[in-house]
Amino acid sequence: MASKSFLISSVLLFALILSASGLQFPKRRNFQHARRHSAGVSTKASDLRLPTAIEPESYVLRLQPLINGNFTIFGSVEILLNVVEETSNVTLHIRDIITKNETIALYVGDQPGGDEVTILEHTYDPAREFYIASLEQPLVVGQQYLLVMEYEGYLNDQLAGFYRSQYTKDDGTQTWLAATQFESTDARRAFPCFDEPIYKATFDVYLARETSMTSIANMPMTETIPFDNDDEWVWDHYAVTLPMSTYLVAFVVSDFTFVNSTYNDHVLFRVWAREGAIDQAWYAIGAGPAILTWYEDYFSIPFPLPKQDMIALPDFSAGAMENWGLVTYRETALLIDPELYSASNLERVASVVAHELAHQWFGDLVTMEWWNNIWLNEGFATYVEYLGTDSYEPDWQYLDMIVPYDVQYSFIIDSLESSHPINVDVETPAEIEQLFDGISYSKGGSIIRMMNYFLTEPTFRAGLTNYLTINEYSNANQDDLWDALTEQGHADGTLPEDLTVKIIMDTWTLQMGYPVIDVVRSDDGTVVLTQERFLLVKNPNSTDTHDYKWWVPISYTTQGSPDFTQTQPAYWIASTEESISIEGIPTDEWVFFNLQETGYYRVNYDARTWQLLIDQLNTDLSVIHLLSRSQLIDDSWSLARAGKLSYDIALSLDTFLSQETEYVPWDSALSSLSYLEEMFTRMSGYGQLKHYLLDLLVPLYDAVGFDDNADDPQLEQKKRVLAVDWACHLEYDDCVTNAVDLFDQWMATPTDTTIISANLRSSVYCTAVGQGGETEWNFLWEQYLATNVASEKDRLLYALSCTKEVWILSRYLDMAFTDGSGIRKQDAMGVFSDVSSNDVGRDLAWEYLQNNVELIATYYNTYDVIGEFAAIAASEFNTNLELQELTAFRDEYREEIGSATYAIDQGIENTANNIEWMNKYYDYIVNWLTNNGYPFLVKRV
Repeated sequence: MASKSFLISSVLLFALILSASGLQFPKRRNFQHARRHSAGVSTKASDLRLPTAIEPESYVLRLQPLINGNFTIFGSVEILLNVVEETSNVTLHIRDIITKNETIALYVGDQPGGDEVTILEHTYDPAREFYIASLEQPLVVGQQYLLVMEYEGYLNDQLAGFYRSQYTKDDGTQTWLAATQFESTDARRAFPCFDEPIYKATFDVYLARETSMTSIANMPMTETIPFDNDDEWVWDHYAVTLPMSTYLVAFVVSDFTFVNSTYNDHVLFRVWAREGAIDQAWYAIGAGPAILTWYEDYFSIPFPLPKQDMIALPDFSAGAMENWGLVTYRETALLIDPELYSASNLERVASVVAHELAHQWFGDLVTMEWWNNIWLNEGFATYVEYLGTDSYEPDWQYLDMIVPYDVQYSFIIDSLESSHPINVDVETPAEIEQLFDGISYSKGGSIIRMMNYFLTEPTFRAGLTNYLTINEYSNANQDDLWDALTEQGHADGTLPEDLTVKIIMDTWTLQMGYPVIDVVRSDDGTVVLTQERFLLVKNPNSTDTHDYKWWVPISYTTQGSPDFTQTQPAYWIASTEESISIEGIPTDEWVFFNLQETGYYRVNYDARTWQLLIDQLNTDLSVIHLLSRSQLIDDSWSLARAGKLSYDIALSLDTFLSQETEYVPWDSALSSLSYLEEMFTRMSGYGQLKHYLLDLLVPLYDAVGFDDNADDPQLEQKKRVLAVDWACHLEYDDCVTNAVDLFDQWMATPTDTTIISANLRSSVYCTAVGQGGETEWNFLWEQYLATNVASEKDRLLYALSCTKEVWILSRYLDMAFTDGSGIRKQDAMGVFSDVSSNDVGRDLAWEYLQNNVELIATYYNTYDVIGEFAAIAASEFNTNLELQELTAFRDEYREEIGSATYAIDQGIENTANNIEWMNKYYDYIVNWLTNNGYPFLVKRV
């Protein structure tokens, strides 16, 4: 599933933890965009897994969706079954399907019409979504049987299963299409099947379509067959797939068109889109084939399919979906306007395409056995997307971005007691959906990066190739990966013979959290490194008695001979020990551990070493690698927030930013400072903090300038966006004046799309709407309705939430959950998130949720989303009253939410942590500001 490309649009756990001061923070992974919602009631039944007596070998599917009719799907399926255990029933998954029981038959052998096994009873178990055929006699082990069935389904509007979508053409015509989204448990809504990833089979697909439309599926079309007695319909027949899991099956019926590439000489590569948007496929059709070809070389495994399609859908719940040979995307993740694109648009499309194409090997060729190992799919695709993007855009320095985008992001969510292991047991669809989060994606990608560094790139790469080759067209679990990497590490001599990857990595995947390494130095040159679990707040009433320890790779360098490239570990702290000692490090020099933040842990130094590092940064910051500068900022602020480091040190360390010119350290700094800004926003000390932040920021703002230059390098453009976002949010006069002036010019000549650069549009739009009123809001809404560019619609939807008019925000929330309002269902949660991130809208959004739970659950056809909405609304809660309200809300809807409680539980813990932080540190920070040139400013009478 998509890398969550983080247009921090709307979302979820990032919004929950880092969120929402209204800032367009640098784009992190978008689970939100990446995350989908399986529509329906939470399943609570036990024994949700299919019986293991029967395995499917192949399917023949015939589907006729009445896209321009009543949305019925007429379907038939033939499933060739292998019996591996004696059984007297056939059990498979169905949902939202009406079986035509009179057509259901079970034949001995692989052909219909032979000897038939009598079916005594047809049963549907809605709690487990099972169809059960009870048989007169048991099936014979080793024998094949053919199950045939006709049924009716429905093209729903829930963005799950086989669903309908609509768009408006340039001439105003409303046009329907049908598309699929099956991950994780929604293939069963399109056809009866064994809907678990372990049951790989081949699929022979026939799609009926009207002659005015086209269809595409996983494999190339082999023939078009006339429809019986109807000249307006035809059957498209597709080549039989390779063995694959049901969640990767895909098909689309539409009137779309395509562009193709011959870059790869053995893979036909096409990008599909609405005819009115096909010119926006220019970047994807260049990046996709090049990245796919690069992956073939990197993995030393050719892409096994004859074609690769990518399609941009107007309505799509995720960011993208890696269906084998037919990747589906939200339009913002695939299309770029050829004239009005921003640096973030390019980055989003490149990284999501790279993520999804990485899945063609990790997830499609080799698939996890069960969803507890979804991190094998998503963690690898997250890490490899940086490699793929860098291969296509080497000037972006994109390999560095994993540190702020994923490593430091996952540190925050993984520092809560309510975190979870990467590998965790799940059963229900709701529990499975919760695993598509920052732990599976960002922590997964981060620990895979750590493996790359401690094994070395050649060993890691060769081990991956062996793993993929051994398990191709089959399923695997993490132990299979550990075995392949261990064998290669021992062969190459990069892993000690008495150590295995399993020994090391199980400590990172089977327990939650991560360590902080405390560094204590002695006068004799000895350095003692001690590990303990890092928590933002240690709950004295915690019932967690687990002894958290990890295998920690230790890399380091010293002031006397600084070398930040030696990232392979010099030492290990074993999970059986708390500390190790290193001798011979001069006491008058700084020492730095965890080079380039390659290990998944934080480092806390003694006060003297922190000061030596601060002195180095202020003397010559270039001595310390830019990723390590980013690391120092992120670690110091998080350690201070957790009470393990004085805020004086974190605040003093930030003084070097006046000399900092690189994007990544600034990104980490402003992300860290955003927590203070969020906690202060309703407090009397906010003005003091605001002036402090502006003093840090204005030199950067002046250096990059407000005026955009699309010819600047990618990172310079991103740095300008960062500075302008923050400066305008903090109401810096020059930024606000420039933004409002540009917006006024645009309002005067709305057809001139060159007035506001694409890079600055979010900042300008939001600032102008916030400074304006109903006139500005209505103008922006008209632009939203008029634009044909999905990324521009995203910017406009965000900016519409920036108004300070409460009644407009209230109306906007009503519109978000109203069919036909102009806001698509895929964007409703984003609108809610954006309104809740507005200081004026925060209470309004929370009140709206409390008063409209049933409305929202009905809109999504599930209560599973309610916990996520609550977590979003509570992202900046920091008072006891808010904690009481949030807890009461969870308790009131506990039964409806069922097992989908992860997000709201994190919201409750986050709120409790915020309250404790306010009690401990708010006055301390205010006093520091007062004593360092930022007084309260109000003269006493």
